[in-house]
Amino acid sequence: MKTILLTGINKGLGKELFNQLVEKKYFVFGLLRNEEIYNELLKSKPKNVELILADISNDNCINIINQIVKDTNIDLVINNAGIGGEGMNLESTNSTEIINLINVHCLGVLRIMQSISKNLIQNNKTTVINLNSRLGSITHQSIGTFKNLDVSYSYRIAKASQNMLTNCLRLEFDGINFVSLTPGKLKTELAQVDANLSPAESAKRIIEYWEQEKFENTNGILEVPDKIMEW
Repeated sequence: MKTILLTGINKGLGKELFNQLVEKKYFVFGLLRNEEIYNELLKSKPKNVELILADISNDNCINIINQIVKDTNIDLVINNAGIGGEGMNLESTNSTEIINLINVHCLGVLRIMQSISKNLIQNNKTTVINLNSRLGSITHQSIGTFKNLDVSYSYRIAKASQNMLTNCLRLEFDGINFVSLTPGKLKTELAQVDANLSPAESAKRIIEYWEQEKFENTNGILEVPDKIMEW
């Protein structure tokens, strides 16, 4: 049985990924920070699930995750947890919001990786998917591809910083696939006006792509099946 570590399982794409992976009988470490939802999930937790109550915006999550995962071989990591921002222009943007989003989207991924660094070395065949966004592409921001979309400074900055982390991890852990993945134009609470894909459809695509062993290091942000967007 293959083992997956998935963050942000309480809603949206993370919830769909969690439900579909569990249904397929993979063993899933599912991480969330909402204690109320955590307690609800505990009541009907399948045998192939281990829930982790932790906040990836805080360093103490490193030890919490490490103590639960221990030396388990992890085949797939999906860093999905994220939050949105509100400041759409210079005047409405503040440093606190930018710091908060970087702390989740970039440093949150860093903390997850630190919590399982020994597991990565032990397995050396793990696939790590960092859920990113087309809006994290510096190239496309610079040429104005998305200038007609309302999206916060903080979200774009945080996703771009996550992409640099993805590349740093690739250089350190040879043989492990670190993938920056945009899940498509999802119809979620953070959706843009051109959203055209349900979280369930996107989750199905991602899982099937992984099952077919197609994920590999790509020079850019991947959208399944084969669209690669410049960094």
